[in-house]
Amino acid sequence: MTPSSASAPSLVIPNLAEPSSDLLQLAQDPAPYPAFLRLSKTGSMKERNRYVNVDPYQNNRVRLKVPEGLNDYINASPVVLHSTKSDKVLKYIATQGPRFDTYSHFWRMVWHETTSPAVVVMLTQTHEASREKCYPYYPEKLETPIMPLNARDEYEDGFIHELKLTNLENHEDVRAEVRELDMTNEDGSESRKVWHLLFAGWPDFLVPQGDDREALLRLITMSREKNLDNATNPRIVHCSAGVGRSGTFIALDWLLQELDDGSLDEVQDDEDPIFHVVSAMREQRMMMVQSEAQFIFIYELLKERWRDRWISQHPEEAENLGVGRRLSEGQEGPRLKRQKSQKQHDGDEEEKAESEAELFDAEIDIDKENA
Repeated sequence: MTPSSASAPSLVIPNLAEPSSDLLQLAQDPAPYPAFLRLSKTGSMKERNRYVNVDPYQNNRVRLKVPEGLNDYINASPVVLHSTKSDKVLKYIATQGPRFDTYSHFWRMVWHETTSPAVVVMLTQTHEASREKCYPYYPEKLETPIMPLNARDEYEDGFIHELKLTNLENHEDVRAEVRELDMTNEDGSESRKVWHLLFAGWPDFLVPQGDDREALLRLITMSREKNLDNATNPRIVHCSAGVGRSGTFIALDWLLQELDDGSLDEVQDDEDPIFHVVSAMREQRMMMVQSEAQFIFIYELLKERWRDRWISQHPEEAENLGVGRRLSEGQEGPRLKRQKSQKQHDGDEEEKAESEAELFDAEIDIDKENA
């Protein structure tokens, strides 16, 4: 990739300057998912969903490790993304925000599907706009550090654990509450460390703004560093439905690795790496990257990072062009007042209302089915 012109003060990445029309169409009117991939849900499965219109594919879902013949359903999907230039692999589990009646299933999944230390990235608040988006499935305060898990032994298989909050720190530069948890079985013979990263800068259907954009990038870096092997130990990522913010986070994590590997240095005119990764994710979980604003956010952020990387690699040419590098992570400089993420892009209000209405209707539908 090269700057668009020698005289241009701002660099434009070919194919990353703006979303393709195909991708925006994908955001606004997702292609129908093949019927054979959709899960034929029984009543007991439907009861575990937060939204009636969001569920994992039949052939790509996490199955709870429970006694044979019992309900192994959890609304969670393994997501595997491969580097285009190296042999690197990134593994994730995208899932919905746990409900009161499913949070023990969530921790059962953590215990069986990850190794210590596990990393959980939470991209939603427990309540937004006076509605529950996620049950508080973790100890919130050091004053009350213990949370029993599955005390009634739901599956009668002895999976009774305890969750203990051992440390809680607020990282202002990451806009996150970072919890260090110990998950221990009933007799204390086995224990796992879990890092729980709760990001506070991302309202549903919108995108981080101002300082929250840089904070999100630091969160991505932190989630990688806390996990010892991102190729074998999947990071668990969730928002409320487990598709919009979760898909955006995962796409950015993979694209930033591609950028660091040099895979985006020479993208052909007919290639769109963002379209590629979103399509790959949607083959593994429906609706990944949910709104047009989230698509545009990925393009904008990746463009900024590509620009910074090019300038760092070509300092003399950048100086001749009069192109300055944005402050990198950790550098001091004039601190901008944080623009609250509640502030929306022009045109986002209608899209946000439509998305909220769709999920609100889904909540109503599932409540009716469970009544």
